[in-house]
Amino acid sequence: MTLNRRMAALFAVLAVAALIAVAAALSFRTPLAAFEEFAGPDEVSEIAPLVPADWRDHAEGTPSRLAIYLTEPDSAWMGLAHGLKSIGVPFIITDDAARAVRHDVVLAYPMISGATVAPADLDRLRAHAEGGGTLIAAQVLGGGMEDLFGFEAASEARAHHEIAFQDDPRTAFLDHPMERTVRIGNPDRPESWIGTVAYEGARTVLARFQDGGAAMTARDLQGGGAAYALGFDPGFFILKAHNDRDESAGRSYANAYEPSVDVWLRLIKSLYERHAALPATVWPVPEGRGIAAVVSFDIDYVQSMRNMAAYRAALDVFGAPGTFFIQTKYFRDYFDQGFFNDTTLGLVRDLAASGMEIASHSVSHTDVFATVPLGTGDERYPGYQPRVLGEGDTRGATVLGELRVSRHLLEAVSGQTVRSFRPGYLAVPSSLPQAMEASGYRHSSSVTAGNVLTHLPYRMAYDRDYAGATAIFEFPVAVEDEIPPSMDRRIDEAEALARRLSRYGGAFVILIHPDVLEGKLAFLEAILPRIEPDAWFGTLGQYGEWWAARDQIALDLAEQDGRITLVLSAPEKVEGLRIDLPENWRPVTLPPGAVHEPGLLLLSEVYGETQAVFERP
Repeated sequence: MTLNRRMAALFAVLAVAALIAVAAALSFRTPLAAFEEFAGPDEVSEIAPLVPADWRDHAEGTPSRLAIYLTEPDSAWMGLAHGLKSIGVPFIITDDAARAVRHDVVLAYPMISGATVAPADLDRLRAHAEGGGTLIAAQVLGGGMEDLFGFEAASEARAHHEIAFQDDPRTAFLDHPMERTVRIGNPDRPESWIGTVAYEGARTVLARFQDGGAAMTARDLQGGGAAYALGFDPGFFILKAHNDRDESAGRSYANAYEPSVDVWLRLIKSLYERHAALPATVWPVPEGRGIAAVVSFDIDYVQSMRNMAAYRAALDVFGAPGTFFIQTKYFRDYFDQGFFNDTTLGLVRDLAASGMEIASHSVSHTDVFATVPLGTGDERYPGYQPRVLGEGDTRGATVLGELRVSRHLLEAVSGQTVRSFRPGYLAVPSSLPQAMEASGYRHSSSVTAGNVLTHLPYRMAYDRDYAGATAIFEFPVAVEDEIPPSMDRRIDEAEALARRLSRYGGAFVILIHPDVLEGKLAFLEAILPRIEPDAWFGTLGQYGEWWAARDQIALDLAEQDGRITLVLSAPEKVEGLRIDLPENWRPVTLPPGAVHEPGLLLLSEVYGETQAVFERP
């Protein structure tokens, strides 16, 4: 046989061997003797139909609240409602101008024009501001209100992606470069920019678009009132960002400060506190601490499973719990061997027994999770057998299958109830919110703060769209481990981010892949004591349950005979709740266990109705 023929024969044998190896890899199941009893789940996950959000669900409350005067019901008011819940501003929504002007501060949304507001209601809004009240309006397009807001004309456009705040006492609290200039769109994708309104001939400009046009105006009126005009739809902007549909408008993906949504929420909060007679807001962090710190780990590699103990030990030394998002990989495929097997079950049980949260990181960890089909809702182990054949090529995976089967197996192994989920690659299908809800989850950490322009948790929308809400809350990742430089070289930057977020109660969610110890473990051991003085530490599940209960709180105030009564209504128990108040209010009667300091009230527990009484000096 010639050399060429021998080489050809050898290559043929190698090719056949390679095909056999690939076939074996795709069909081989890691022996899971202990898993024989884990078949399931038996129940079917049924996706609830879309129920359009109804603004009337937010119609009740006393005049102490911010009033959103809804001039167009078919609008993105849901984004405004979710955002105000996150920042803690109490509000009501009404389509009745006469009802709205009973409140000190009125936000007319989504626009003021002769076509959307009747002449009599325009007169009511004018009289409210001229009589000492405060009127904030989005997109003032007409109705003869130009003089009230202090500008001459309004021009609509779709040409703006950035807004810079001007020097003014009302915006002085925005003192970071990333706060002074914020994004409302990606400068490189004009096709995705939202509609805006520039105010011409404005007397007082609080903010300008990147081309110099007035994006926010202000006018102080002789009767003590004030009128502010915003040049864009804040509800649509917030909801678009929350849905991660802002076309990468953020200036960073992670590991940096990106507060473009938070700035507008904080500004509305500041105007409410400045102008309301009885302002009180709900702080976003348990126990009144500056930040909510959640340390989380993505276990999606065989070595990560082995390294879990070292990271858990670091948390134990510090006395903080952690959330371990574990991939239930019970098969070999393109990426890795099946590391969720008989030999690793004890590691998972040890984590659970030590007080760590066990959370789901899917079954297949596919890089195309955002595009896999929804599934039938009856996927179960062992029949559910997805396979990753290569990058961008996954077979047999469904959204519901990844959620259902991973949760079932983790619960069977750990004995915990699994409520938290994070997808591989942070790939988020549109159906994820309602699929999580149908599969028994409550908390998601599936996006980075830079992608959604906020460092605050928020309620997820159905289909990541604009019509309905789900019961799932999203907790964006603030710090992750994959963007260079290595984590141990950016400890100072992470601490600076935590300090910045503590000014308004941001979420400080850390994501670490424990595939290696070098650099990452040093970061963890260094950052925890640095942020400890101002941080609340908990698992994502603990934070999520607290946040969901906080989201239901109603906060109302009334004043009579010089006494201010604050009433909190909480359908679910909330521990460590902070209420921010004017600094000069003095307590008269406080509930048991409450602590008052100038400017805040810390309540050890709130459930049902809780009252406190204050007086002014």
